[in-house]
Amino acid sequence: MITIAELQHVLGTLRAKKPLVLSLTNVVTMDFMANGLLALGAIPLMSQDIAEASELLAISQALNINIGTTNEAFNERAIQTAMLAKNAGLPVVLDPVGAGASRLRTDIAQNLMPYATIIRGNSSEIVALAGEINTTRGVEASIAVADAIDTANTLALDKRVVVISGVNDYITDGRNSCYLPFGSPLMALVTGMGCTLTAVIAAFVGSGFNTYHAALYATAYFGLCGQVAAQQAMAPGSFRQCFIDQLYNPDWQQFTYIAEHLAVVGEAK
Repeated sequence: MITIAELQHVLGTLRAKKPLVLSLTNVVTMDFMANGLLALGAIPLMSQDIAEASELLAISQALNINIGTTNEAFNERAIQTAMLAKNAGLPVVLDPVGAGASRLRTDIAQNLMPYATIIRGNSSEIVALAGEINTTRGVEASIAVADAIDTANTLALDKRVVVISGVNDYITDGRNSCYLPFGSPLMALVTGMGCTLTAVIAAFVGSGFNTYHAALYATAYFGLCGQVAAQQAMAPGSFRQCFIDQLYNPDWQQFTYIAEHLAVVGEAK
């Protein structure tokens, strides 16, 4: 069982190491993602040119790939950079945004999957990665988290961690798994929440934690920040600001209260 005290210690470790997360990401949520990483205590670095990939990977601790505004040039750059990262032993965290909504998105997500150390997506995106038919509505999940669990477990058996985000988040490495009940409905009303969670996961795994625990710590922390921020803001605009403030200055007392009342922070075997 992960305790809030352990989560606090883990965040302290991350902030001491200050991991640099190289991000090949979409243009819609880049600003929110960068500010989220900075508030967390990590270093964001965005790149749009393959010519600098090797140099930037050499100073990075993790690679975050988000296919939200994909095109042919991005896809080529993402595959090449992912290959370089894997060869260098760097963790690669993949966000298959909109997989299942179009053939292009599904193909690039599936092509990137062999390089991914961790995959984070909503339930529809995770199901689409396995080639299963579903009715993805753009970037919005059309099926429940529970309906994607078997797929996530199967994908994770190929030596990776899979995170399904939703009302309850699910994390698995194919052997260990847990549900996390934290968060707020307001999180679904702010563009880039899922993208930023993926980047935060990359920061945690880039701090040296094993992939399963990095995903577990990051997802728990992210959800708790969202739940506390929702107590301070009643609408999406103000919530976004409060959320970034929580990433920066978490209310550990409230985290403890929430965890105690929900009875669990997550099974970590």
